[in-house]
Amino acid sequence: MTTRARNAAAALAAALALSACSGADEVATTSTSPPAPATAPAAAAPSPLAPSPEVTVPPAAVEQPVAPPPPGATLQQVRLAAEPYGLQDVTDLTGMATRPGDPAIYVITQFGSVWRVVDGVRSPTPVLDLTQVVNVDGPGSERGLLGIAFDPLDTTRMYLYYTAVTDGATNVVSYAVGPDGVAQPDSRREVLLVPQPGLGHKAGHMEFDAAGNLFVSIGDGGGSNGRDAQDMTKLLGSIIRITPNRDAPGYTVPPDNPWVGQAGVAPELWAKGLRNPWRFSIDEPTGDMFIADVGNSEIEEINVVPAGQSGLNFGWYFYEGTRQQSSDPVPEGLVLTPPVFEYSHDIGPAAIGGHVYRGAAIPNLQGAYLFADLGGTTWARGSDQVVELPIELDGSVTAFGELPDGELLVLTLYDGMYRLVPA
Repeated sequence: MTTRARNAAAALAAALALSACSGADEVATTSTSPPAPATAPAAAAPSPLAPSPEVTVPPAAVEQPVAPPPPGATLQQVRLAAEPYGLQDVTDLTGMATRPGDPAIYVITQFGSVWRVVDGVRSPTPVLDLTQVVNVDGPGSERGLLGIAFDPLDTTRMYLYYTAVTDGATNVVSYAVGPDGVAQPDSRREVLLVPQPGLGHKAGHMEFDAAGNLFVSIGDGGGSNGRDAQDMTKLLGSIIRITPNRDAPGYTVPPDNPWVGQAGVAPELWAKGLRNPWRFSIDEPTGDMFIADVGNSEIEEINVVPAGQSGLNFGWYFYEGTRQQSSDPVPEGLVLTPPVFEYSHDIGPAAIGGHVYRGAAIPNLQGAYLFADLGGTTWARGSDQVVELPIELDGSVTAFGELPDGELLVLTLYDGMYRLVPA
């Protein structure tokens, strides 16, 4: 990485640390507790937060045995390298998705381009260009084209999440896509529109489940000192679950969403109490959801929604990780779920969620949840420990991607895309 790129990455990290981790619109933390070490056990440290409710629904059955998380001793033996996998000449990568039956991956940039990549080789031009409608608003911004997904039940449409140049609102839209992966610009359908109260904390990740329901992460918006994350009438500060209409704009709400039918609660909500859940992933064999929530002034955190659970509240703005963030009292009867792992800003400025590794190339990593920080420090969560891996990813990490064979890609702001391989 060049000196110029390193300086730019440092500036971006500082900007993100300011806007996504300690913005002036946030409440200052009052905790004086020491930060959790990067190799803390996977179980959360003692916390004033209430424990998670018990799992009441078993995970979906699978045809083949699923590798459980390995112990920390096994993860200590993992050696990784980052192998260039295309788009090294394209900057500002923010996400990727695969389309069932298509050998390509689809990669998005913050400024509004969608690239098709086959075996590490990109398309000559973007398959969709939204640079005229996407709002980015300068270096270090959390706005832009932030998410991409494909519906497993209708692979002819591409779903995108972006902030609009007109008003900064969050748009979830879909476009028709041909067999060659090229999207039709005049086929746009609006699925969801969420007004945004501030400049930051936009989140932006999307994933479909096998039933065709779409999970969408939405940050608190940065306009209420975090309080919108606890406002059950709003979609801000949450992960929502909706079913997009496949033959028209809009969506319906799955009837088994946790708060459907409750007065004063938005029925789309699936999980609440999140600040900026920039990236999450659903481990398909188990159904567990892993959420990386970008912190405020001190703490980055990893949260888990176990298979069969929903309706969890992860505590923001009352807590940042396991640390009291606000002097406002937690409402009586509100159960808050602590993170499974947290680390301080002495280690890095922003948690970047990854995936449970289900590939074959790195046997000692099978079953572990892999994630990183924007600055490049990388961890694997095993059965009894979170282990820092002996690889530091360069170029400012923005996202992970999973190939159909379970191997993992790392996306960056300045150095393109990398495949993780055994060292």
